[in-house]
Amino acid sequence: MTRKSFEGNDFAIQVISKGSFIDNAGGGRSFLVEATIIRLNHVALNAWIMSNTMNCRECYDTNEEWEAYEAEIAERRKAWTAQIVEALGIDSTKGSVSITQSQSEVFTVVHIRKIS
Repeated sequence: MTRKSFEGNDFAIQVISKGSFIDNAGGGRSFLVEATIIRLNHVALNAWIMSNTMNCRECYDTNEEWEAYEAEIAERRKAWTAQIVEALGIDSTKGSVSITQSQSEVFTVVHIRKIS
């Protein structure tokens, strides 16, 4: 990724490092564990921030309003996760994906899938 595209106004990530290993879980089961460290640009980081619950139940008059807010936040997080997964070329239908913040704009993406 070029510096210009990362610093632009589009959702972008930089891959800092990647690694993987095979976990032989026993019983003939093996899993491929792939870990990728990424850096988010300001657009992607803002999207992540906006997909966090920032209000509490007391901010709303009814449970329906609160539940609608939580559903909206869940959709935002789902969309953000899909953008990260797509940018990394991960097939999320195979295995599971976990994305966690490591420090500031640096995140860890772990994809685990069964291989045998």
